[in-house]
Amino acid sequence: MGLKLSVQEQNKITEEAIRNCAVYWRKTGIPKALKEYAELNGVDWSKSIILKLEIDFPGMGNLFGLLLNQNKKFLSFEFFTDKHFLIVESLEEWMDVTSKQNMNTSNRGIGEGYGALALKVLQELNT
Repeated sequence: MGLKLSVQEQNKITEEAIRNCAVYWRKTGIPKALKEYAELNGVDWSKSIILKLEIDFPGMGNLFGLLLNQNKKFLSFEFFTDKHFLIVESLEEWMDVTSKQNMNTSNRGIGEGYGALALKVLQELNT
């Protein structure tokens, strides 16, 4: 039988994954097409984080994922870009999905929701 983790341990793992992704993209730099499009739409990258970014995933736009901006809005995105990810060639999605996030800090059986954990990481990285 496999090792069972407590709800708190599972939340800690999810929170650490969110933090690792956010820190990675802050250090590495956001692909130019996404960076510039988001800035044109009010995203302040110094106070926003990438929660998920997939690049060249089969069947999807070249860049797609989820970000959390400085206004605590969760934005889902999908773009087709040139091969160097410099220019947005086609916008498939740029949508506020905040209302779909689990912001509850005390869910029965799962503890903190993904949205609540992401907000915690955003606040931590911005202080």
